[in-house]
Amino acid sequence: MAKASFLKNIEKVKSSAAMSEQETKKQGFEKKKKLINIPIEWEEKIRAYHGGTVNAYILIALQERMQKDGLI
Repeated sequence: MAKASFLKNIEKVKSSAAMSEQETKKQGFEKKKKLINIPIEWEEKIRAYHGGTVNAYILIALQERMQKDGLI
């Protein structure tokens, strides 16, 4: 009898654990969106050179600069 009630509650336990895991993931890394203006010529050159998104290129450039400055 106890085994049957345990099996009934196992789904609740799983979903509760999954929800708490998702909450901790959200709290671990926060992003703050920034809006920047770049010249159209720069965007075209970045797309031609980098092959990826402009956002990815900017993030890579920021990371490299922060490493150079010793911030990360």
